[in-house]
Order: sequence, then C-alpha cells, then structure tokens
Amino acid sequence: MTGSARAAYPTVAICVALLIGGCGGGQGASGTSPTATSAASIAPSPTVRPLRDQGGTAILDPGTYALDPFPVNLAFDIPDGDPPGWHVGRSTTDAAIVLWYTPPEITYGFAFWNADNVYIDPCNAAAGELEPPIGPSVDDFVAAVSDLAEFRATAPMDVTVGAFRGKEIELTVLDSGGDCPEVIAWSAGDDRLDLSPGATRHVQVLDVDGVRIVMLTIEPAQPDAAVEAELQQILDSIRIEPAS
Repeated sequence: MTGSARAAYPTVAICVALLIGGCGGGQGASGTSPTATSAASIAPSPTVRPLRDQGGTAILDPGTYALDPFPVNLAFDIPDGDPPGWHVGRSTTDAAIVLWYTPPEITYGFAFWNADNVYIDPCNAAAGELEPPIGPSVDDFVAAVSDLAEFRATAPMDVTVGAFRGKEIELTVLDSGGDCPEVIAWSAGDDRLDLSPGATRHVQVLDVDGVRIVMLTIEPAQPDAAVEAELQQILDSIRIEPAS
C-alpha cells in the first residue's frame, strides 16, 4: 500500500477535504507496503479502540485501533513515536484516513476506502457518476480507474494482504495544463478522492470475502526516516477480517 503526495495547506480540515483529495502535486512513489496478517479478533474491545475523528489535530495515543464503522473488520497499531503525530483525518463507513501532522503541513498518511464508482468526467463532478455503476469485483474497479483518460495507470500486479488477494496499480494524474485542476479518482458513498495534476498513488484493491476495499498511503517527496519507519510499522500491523 504505497503512494505519495506533498501536503501544503493552512488548516487540517482543508487538507483532509483535498487529500484525501490531492493536497499536493506529483511526487515519486515510495516502496512502503504492508505485510498484514489477519488476527483472531479485531472488533473494538477494552484493548482495541474504535477509530474516531477527534477533531482538529488531536493526536492518537499509542495502541490498537479498529475501523468502526467500516464494511470489513480492520485494525492497525499506532506506535509510541517521539514526538507523537498521528491523528484521524476522517473515519466514516466509506473512508478512513489517518495523517501525520507536523504544523503547518501533513507529511504522511494512510487511507482505506469503500470505493464504489467513478465519474463520467473526472474533471467535472456535475456530470455525475457512471450509470450503471461499475461492477463489484477487484478487476471491475481496477479496469474502470485505469481507463480514465486523465490518468496513466500501470499494468495491475497481483498482491496479497494477510489472507486476502487483490491487485496493485500505480496511478498518475496527467497534467492537462490547468484545464482540470482537480481530478476525481473515485467515489465512495458521499466521499470521493480528488487528486492534483502530477500526483501519483500506489493503490491496492482487495477482495475481503466479497467486499472490495481500496488502500493507499501518502508520503512526501523528502522522506523523514523516523516517520517513514513508524508508517511501515503501522502498515505491517494491519489486520483484516470479513465483517461478522
């Protein structure tokens, strides 16, 4: 689960609305990726806290967090960093984003999406989404995103995260010379991923017992070794189970 974007913005709220949309231009992709394993139980419990948006720049305490709500059971561990800096950018049924915030900018992050469709014209949200929507499989999603004219997509590669298989692609937003300042990559319920020209994302699409989820990360052009190591720890800690 890798990708990259540089975030430069005046407030966390604005950037979350974008990164999660673009929040930045195209940087090279890094090699960060998860080696997740499924756990016996990852539902919220006294030792597994539900991920909740704490507002502003409230820092997540070290520990294990589970996405709640989300279509699959998914948990990860926040390490005891020095200084601590991970916080929730968003946590809904359709999108969960965790960001590393060092004022005045977001430099790292990772996200999980319940992505369901693409737009007829990724440069014009008013044109609406495809109708009928894209199919439910991993291949349906990868094909739809790869076919968008505003992107350059690499050939899909097989990937396995824990017990679940899927595909990985790299998407780069083409520069249309200012005619399309924000490109919509996909929709997820009421959320959507907007990217700036030149932005590159490594995207992993998994089939979790019939539920499709999309994962990606945000990383800066100039890496911070300490935060990079924490991000890898988090990605390696990801546990996924089908919803009970």
